[in-house]
Amino acid sequence: MKTIASCLFLLALSFSNADAQEWSRFRGPNGSGVAEEVAFPAQWKEDDYAWQDDLPGAGHGSPIGWGDSIYVTCGGQQEGDVSLLCYGASDGVKRWGYEAQAGSYPMHAANSFASCTPAADEQHVYFCLGEAGQLRVIATTHAGEFVWNRNLGEYAGVHGFGISPVVVGDTVCIQCDTPSGGFLAGLEATTGELRWKVERPAGKATYSTPCVLKTTKEGRAVQAVVSNSMEGGMQAIDVASGDLLWEMPKVFPARTVSSPLLVGTRVYGQCGGGGNGKALVAVTIPPDGDNPGKPEVFTRNIPYVPTPVVVENRMYLWHDRGKVNCFDIDTGKSLWVERVGGNYFGSPIVVGDKIYCISTEGTVVAISAGEKFELLGRTELGEATNSTPAVYQGKMYLRAGAKLFCLPSDG
Repeated sequence: MKTIASCLFLLALSFSNADAQEWSRFRGPNGSGVAEEVAFPAQWKEDDYAWQDDLPGAGHGSPIGWGDSIYVTCGGQQEGDVSLLCYGASDGVKRWGYEAQAGSYPMHAANSFASCTPAADEQHVYFCLGEAGQLRVIATTHAGEFVWNRNLGEYAGVHGFGISPVVVGDTVCIQCDTPSGGFLAGLEATTGELRWKVERPAGKATYSTPCVLKTTKEGRAVQAVVSNSMEGGMQAIDVASGDLLWEMPKVFPARTVSSPLLVGTRVYGQCGGGGNGKALVAVTIPPDGDNPGKPEVFTRNIPYVPTPVVVENRMYLWHDRGKVNCFDIDTGKSLWVERVGGNYFGSPIVVGDKIYCISTEGTVVAISAGEKFELLGRTELGEATNSTPAVYQGKMYLRAGAKLFCLPSDG
C-alpha cells in the first residue's frame, strides 16, 4: 500500500506522458530537460543534419515546437528589435516572421536582445521582450498574426533582458525580478488581460523560468507555478487564483538564474554568482501542497546558470566552467565529478541514454546518462551560443548564434 500511495503521489506531482511529448517551453516538459525516448548520435558531421538555416539575427533563446512548426526568437545586434520566427519542423522552410521593434538597452556581453525562449499552446505563441525599459509580452497566432501585446511595467535588469513565459492551462505565467521590483504575473491567454500579480521585494535580476506543481488542497486539484528568486525565495502560486500557497523566504543566499526543477516530491533550485554556484536547495512538498519540509542545502560542485537534469536517482549538475557532478538525490552524496571542458550558460538535456549540453563556444558535448562517467562525443556548431537544445517529434533542434540546425534521430 505504501508503494502504491507513493506512485500515486508522484503521478499527482508530474505531467502525463502526453505532456512529455511536447517541447513547448524552455527545456521541454515542465522544464525537466528530459526528452521522449528517441536516440541521437553522440557526435555528427555537417552532412548529418536534416536541414539548417541562417537566422536573420542572433540570439540565445532556445527553439520550441508545436504542431508541425518550430519557433525561435532572434534579434538585431545593435537596435534591439526582436523577431519571432516560424519554421516547418520537417522541411526547415521559413513560414513567417513577426518583428517587434523594441529599442536597444545596456546588457552583459554574454546576453542578447533575443534571449527569450517562447512558449506555445493550441491557440497562440507567446514571447517576452524588453521595450524602452518596459517588460512586454506578445502573443501571435500559429500563422504569425498579431493577437495582443501586454505591458507589465518597468524592467531594469543589470545584465539585460532574459525572461521566458510558461503557459499553464489558459494562463500565461511571467516571472520578473529586478532591482526595480519583482513579481509573478498571470495573463489570460486569449486576451492578455492581467488575472493576478503577486508582488515581490526588489533585488537582483532573476532569469529563471518557473516550473508547475500539481497537488491537492482542500479536496481540489491545484496547479501552482513554482519560482525562485534571491529576495522572494521559493514560492508556489495557485494559477487559478494567484493566491500564495506556500513560500520559503530567504532560502537562497545569492542570485537565482537557473530554473526550478520538479523531481517527484521535491523541488530543486540553485543560486550563485561570479561564474560559480553557491547552493542547491531541495524542498519536499507534501500531497496537499501545504507546509513544505525543511529545505536541504548542498554547497559542493554546484552550477550557477545551467539547470540540472535527473535520470532515475541521479542528478547531473553541469557546471558553468566545464565540470559535471553526478549527484545521488536519495543519499545526497556525489557519485563522481569529472571535467568535460568549455564554458556553459545553456542547460543540459537528457535524450535516451545520453546527456547533451552546448558550450558557449558552440560545442555540443555528449556524455553517458548512466552511473559511470563516459564522454561520448563532441560536435562543433561553428558559432558561439548560450542556448539549450530542444527535442521534438524525433528530431533535435539546436540554435547557435544566428543559425538553426535540425538533427534527425538514429531511427
